[in-house]
Amino acid sequence: MNYQEFVSSVTGFLREALPCDTELSLVPLEKNNGVILEGLTVRKEGERAAPAIYLDSYYQEYLAGRSLRQIQETILECCEDNCFSEHFDASFFTDYRKVRPTVVYKLINYEKNQELLKRIPHIPFLNLAVVFYSFLPDTPVGNATVLIHNSHMEYWKITCGELYRDAKQNTPRLLPAEVKSMSQVLSELSDGLDTQEEDEIPMYVLTNSGKALGAACILYEGMLKYCASWLDSAYYLLPSSIHEVILIPKAAVSNEQELGEMVRDINRTQVLKTEVLSDQIYFYSPESGQLSIVKEEKRQI
Repeated sequence: MNYQEFVSSVTGFLREALPCDTELSLVPLEKNNGVILEGLTVRKEGERAAPAIYLDSYYQEYLAGRSLRQIQETILECCEDNCFSEHFDASFFTDYRKVRPTVVYKLINYEKNQELLKRIPHIPFLNLAVVFYSFLPDTPVGNATVLIHNSHMEYWKITCGELYRDAKQNTPRLLPAEVKSMSQVLSELSDGLDTQEEDEIPMYVLTNSGKALGAACILYEGMLKYCASWLDSAYYLLPSSIHEVILIPKAAVSNEQELGEMVRDINRTQVLKTEVLSDQIYFYSPESGQLSIVKEEKRQI
């Protein structure tokens, strides 16, 4: 069964199983880095908000061997249990005084998101862009986010500068930063097992408390300087993904070129396309207090 047949089967099943006043819509949703995913919105009569169900992930489960019936019933259960609109007053988004405490920022790649950036307020940062969203924790469907568009900003009659001012205050408060050694992170993921060899390069992970969109922690006031003091060193900063960055003390790196090649290889093979932040590596100097892109030498072919 190909993807379109899978989608047709799922939507057909839901139309029969859900109340007749339920509106099902398949909509293309632009995600990070220009990736377009198909979302299924399920809206009951009178509801204003309808979170999207991404069918691609379910199709991957089908290809991996999960039965179509199990997948259909899982999606149906998600639709029936979805009480998001009963607990979330979408009208709050019309009043910026209510939205203001929820405004935070994240980092995305500038070049890969040029079309999206035409429609959303943003601030260039090196080869990245600072963009804004409303962070709504602990909703009935988990943590929810709403990307802020130019149309929102115009409706609220505010500027990008005001968004940045509020996000600068809110983001460290709502999503505080965490810095841990790579060995500590891996130990936590493996239930305490020691997974780092003694001769490995020392690496440290900077992210936020939610482990989501945590690369933006590098924007927190004083954070880069704090990391230099914590490491007692200048350091290279590797954009692991939009969710975290990796710090490596300067003395531990002998070849910048190899470091850059490693980042690009990992982005191609291990990071989801929607989660890639950058193919460049960065360097923070405590003397200058500046983060800069490392200019690597182009290899001769």
